[in-house]
Amino acid sequence: MPISAKQLNLCDISSEFDKFFHQDQNNLLSLLNQHIDITPFIPFSFYQKYYSSLGTNRDYSLEAMLY
Repeated sequence: MPISAKQLNLCDISSEFDKFFHQDQNNLLSLLNQHIDITPFIPFSFYQKYYSSLGTNRDYSLEAMLY
């Protein structure tokens, strides 16, 4: 019985991602926003600097700015 599975390689994945990215950037960004939570990767000191009392009032959250 022949093997019907196709092995993935990095070149194929890269080209498919590049094609998807250029065709529908808004959809890609919304998918990343839905499925990836960046808050665990932001250090507390970065939050402190962003929301410091000496800085200006922030219209957007830190997470929104980083997205």
